[in-house]
Formats: sequence, structure tokens, C-alpha cells
Amino acid sequence: MLIMAPGWIKRNITNGNSTRCSRTEPERSRGKIRDGLRHRIYSRTLILPVIGRGPSKNIASMLQVPLIPCESNSSDTDPTNMVVLEVGLPGDTWRYCVEREKLAEKSEWFRAMLVGPLAPAPSNPPPLIRLPHVEKRAFDHLLTYLRGERTIFQSVSTARATLDAAHQYLCPGLARLAVEFLKTKLTSFNVLEIYQGLSLYANDPISGLNRLANSPTAPPDPEDDAGQIATDCTMLLADCLGVVDGDPGSVFVQERFEELTALEVAQLARRDTLRLNSEAVLFRALDRWAASECRRRGVAPSSENRRAALNDDVWYSVRYLLMTDKEFIEGPMASGVLSSAESAAIVSRILGIHQDHEYRDSVVESLARLNSVPRIGKDVSFGRMSGSGKKERRDNRKNRRKECATQGQKTCARIGNCLVRVLACLFD
Repeated sequence: MLIMAPGWIKRNITNGNSTRCSRTEPERSRGKIRDGLRHRIYSRTLILPVIGRGPSKNIASMLQVPLIPCESNSSDTDPTNMVVLEVGLPGDTWRYCVEREKLAEKSEWFRAMLVGPLAPAPSNPPPLIRLPHVEKRAFDHLLTYLRGERTIFQSVSTARATLDAAHQYLCPGLARLAVEFLKTKLTSFNVLEIYQGLSLYANDPISGLNRLANSPTAPPDPEDDAGQIATDCTMLLADCLGVVDGDPGSVFVQERFEELTALEVAQLARRDTLRLNSEAVLFRALDRWAASECRRRGVAPSSENRRAALNDDVWYSVRYLLMTDKEFIEGPMASGVLSSAESAAIVSRILGIHQDHEYRDSVVESLARLNSVPRIGKDVSFGRMSGSGKKERRDNRKNRRKECATQGQKTCARIGNCLVRVLACLFD
């Protein structure tokens, strides 16, 4: 965009008029038409659109033209009633020149910031307020909504950031638009981006994690902006958890899992409705998160530090007894997160070996946390079992007894091989 200073424009027009005396009559007529067009174009107020980083910023700075959009003609607005808002991270910001009174009428938050006792004093040029904690495109959507214009989201990232801004500035209408858009775009590949930090906005996120999306809830007070946002975010959180439950194998391997908070990791790991093909998938995800947490803290990702990154309740949310002996030895046991005594005791239980010696108190406490109940999944029916179903269960028990009786030798060989792998893992 070519930006020209008013002085420069006026000089060009003056120079063009000084040559009229040397022109012929047709040329004078054409010159009058051109001069009239120039006057109509250059006499209008130049209002720039939102500009971020780019070459035009340098040109404008040399010409001393502000890179801020004005909401009204500068001749009709008192400069002392204006304020400049700079949003975004340092070096990647957008600026907005807005009227205090108009913006304060749209939002309680802006009223407190712009016209309250803590508001900056009026001045000319307008004072600058920096908002580095707000994503620039999200703030642009916020102002668009407050002006009554249509809000159009182009990406999940921008919609999620807009939801954060709508929550901070108590704008339930914009929050609902963002939630509706995110629901339509929710997949197993972007669910963690939407889920991260969402529980901070929801109603009672810890106790309501296993609640279905269609669970009845009391409607919020129409005057309670925070309550309306919390209700919408609670529904979105339930949808996110449903996606995680349906495809945890694809969700837990993503790098974004390592960016979750410890509370969010614990909430996902403890869910009974995860459709996991193997508990080893969950353990590997927890081990990766613990290693990343050690790096965030600036400590070496040793087995001891990884174990300390999460509490024991989270580590034992993995249902080790549902693993095969090979999965456990090559996964949790080889990682070193569990102690040698814990690993030996869990392997013994997986193989069905009863040990007579007494464990230390710490091991006994850990074994008490072991859970061997399979995760149920959301689509499991809890209805009464029919007669044919009961008969099938009896037949399965008989078949298992026959298999146990005929495969005794194979079991002994399997235990021997397992012990060899255990010893190799311990002395590695």
C-alpha cells in the first residue's frame, strides 16, 4: 500500500497548476479534469486498515503516519478521548485507536480499564496501553463482535484464542460463537489444542469429567456472563473428552500431550472410559510428559526425576495388570520409573505367581493402587444379560479351564523366559 503524506500531496498539486499557462485550450480542459479528480481523491481523510508487521510499517514511520485504524473522522473526535491499544507479543503486535466512551459502553471490563479510576489520564497524542497477553487476531475478533459486525473464524487456533479473550473480557456471545465453531471442527488431531486450559472455564471440571455431554445442568442466570461462558465451555469440554475416549491411541502420541498441565494429564489418565487397545500406550505418554516436565524444570530426565514429576496416583492409573508380561517388561520396567521391587511384584501378579515373602511397606502401598478392571468405554451396555449371554459365559469358563489344564508346560516355559528377561532388564 502506497502511503503519501498530505504535504507531499499538496506540493504535487501546486506544481501541476503552475504549468497551465503554457498549455493549449484542449490541454487546459483535460488538466482541469485531472486537477478535479486529484482534489476529490486527496482531499478525503486517509484511514488505514489494521496493519501488523510488513514493509509498509517502515514507510509509514518515515512519513509519520500512525499505523492504527480510527473508528471515526479525526475532525469529529476529541483526541483526549482516544486511547491506543497495542495487542500481541512484543515484536508482533497490532495497534487500535479507539474511543474510550464507545468501547466502555460495550464491555464492563473495558469500562474499568478505560474510564475507571485506574484508567490512564487523557492526553494528546492518546496514551498507549499494551495488552501482550491477548492474541492479536483474537482481539480483532473481539472488537469486531463489539462493533456488531459478523465474526468469521478461519482456523481452530484463532477460534480457541478468541474463546480465551471472550472469557477474559466477559463476552458470552462471542464465547458461544467460538464454542460452536470449535465443536464443528473437533477431531482427534486437534482435540488437545482445544482441551488445553479449557477446564479452567468449565463448571466443576474435576468432579464432572466422567459426565456425559447431555447431562442435565441448571441454566445460568441471564445476567451472569461468567456463568454463561462456563456452561458453554463445560459442554465443549465434554465433547473433547468424548473424542479422547474414542481414539486415545491417536491422541496420546501427539506432541501437544507433553504441553498439558499435570492436572490435565491426571484427568485424562484416570478416565475409565478410554478405549485403549493397550495400557502401554498410556504409560509411554506419561513417560514422555514426565521427561518434558523435567526439561521445563531444568533437571535431567532421569528415572527418579521422571517418577517425581507425577504423583504415584497418576503412575498407577495405568492398569499394569492388563498388560502382557512382554509389554510390562519392555515398557514400564525398562523405563526405570517403577522401582525394582515394584516391577518384580507386578510381574509376579501378571504371571499369576504367588510369592510368600513379605514386601516392604512402600511396595505394599503401591500394590494396593493396582487396578485390574478393564476400562469400560462409552459404548458398553449396562443392561441385564440375556439367557444366551449367560450360557456363553459358562461355556467360556469351561474352555478356559481346559486350556489351563493342557498348557501347564507352556506356562512354565513362559515364566522361565519371563524371568530371564527380567534379569536381563535389571542387569542392563
